[in-house]
Amino acid sequence: MAAEGSLRFVPSRVEGLPLVTEVVIFPDRLELLSAGQRVVFRLTDIAQWPRPVRLRRFLSRLGWHPRWLPVGERDWFHPPPGRFFRFYTTPPIVVYMPVDEPLEYGPSNFLRAQMVMLSAGYHTWDLG
Repeated sequence: MAAEGSLRFVPSRVEGLPLVTEVVIFPDRLELLSAGQRVVFRLTDIAQWPRPVRLRRFLSRLGWHPRWLPVGERDWFHPPPGRFFRFYTTPPIVVYMPVDEPLEYGPSNFLRAQMVMLSAGYHTWDLG
C-alpha cells in the first residue's frame, strides 16, 4: 500500500545494497529498507544537473527547478521482474520490479514510479 504521492513495493532484487526488502519512491527521494535499515537518497543529490551546475543548484534553493532533471536510467524491455531503474547513486543502485508486476504498461509499478518522480520534475532516461 502506498501513501498518496509515493509508490511502495517489494523488488524482485536490488543491486548496490544488501538484503533490500522494500523500496519506496517519493517525488523527492528514494528509500530502501536494506538489511533492516532505511537508506535514503534525495533525488536532488543524485540528479545530473545542467551546466553551470553550481549556479543551477543555487537557483534550485531559491525555488527554480529544471522541468526535466535526470536521476537515472530505466529499461522496460524485459519480463516484469527484469524491468529496472538504475539510479545515479554511488555506487549505482539498480531496482528491479516486483515478481508480480503486471505485464501491461498502464497498471505497472514501472509507469507509476516514473509518474511519482516526474511529479517533482525528476525523470529517467529510457535505455530501450
